[in-house]
Amino acid sequence: MRVNAFIAREHAEPPVRPVNICGVLVHARPEKLDQVKPEILALPGCEIHAGAEDGRLVVVVEDAEGELASTTINRINDIPGVLSVALVYHHFDTDLEGECVP
Repeated sequence: MRVNAFIAREHAEPPVRPVNICGVLVHARPEKLDQVKPEILALPGCEIHAGAEDGRLVVVVEDAEGELASTTINRINDIPGVLSVALVYHHFDTDLEGECVP
């Protein structure tokens, strides 16, 4: 499973952590959207950028203080009413404090 490989890579990173920005497609039960959305927004590093009445949500997940993006993605999957979570985009940036690292 790709998420497991992503988690393994994230935990193997050196102490200087680059920035992880993940685009995630969340599919929830349509009748549960009103409960799922606030739970996602309560998680560290999460923003909902788009949604549809059929239960699809476009969520951006970033590393947050004390929590890796991969851990947050797994937590989204555990929210009651969520049917599936798919990592569809991953940006790994080593630009720390505005200075690009070659």
